[in-house]
Amino acid sequence: MTQYLLRIVLAGIVGFGIGIISNRENATQSSRVFALISIGAALLTVISLGIYESMGIPKVGDPARLPAQVISALGFLGSGMIWVTADKKVLGITNAASLWITAILGMLIGVGLNQPTVLGVFFFILIYWLSHHIQSPRFKR
Repeated sequence: MTQYLLRIVLAGIVGFGIGIISNRENATQSSRVFALISIGAALLTVISLGIYESMGIPKVGDPARLPAQVISALGFLGSGMIWVTADKKVLGITNAASLWITAILGMLIGVGLNQPTVLGVFFFILIYWLSHHIQSPRFKR
């Protein structure tokens, strides 16, 4: 029970942090959504792995099928974050990609793969930090 609690708490913390980093303009709302997505992905992954154990049935089928639906759902949610402005600028792609990686990190946490999770968070932060420092002034908002 404790390991699942730690996974869910960690998923919430990672999602919250990514939400703050990815959307500094509206960090409160964004971090809440990102935390919920990460927690949901972790819970779904825990369910898919634990369903066989809890029911006492032999492992048949593919336990990765349930978490795979997280990716499909994120396509739907991510597309709602992308829009075209009146002057034909496309906005929201970075936030949608951040939401996508948040779900993947939540799935990694749910399955208990800590090293890839740490690497994923590290590279996410590194990319945001580097892109902020090397971005051309004409592309800044």
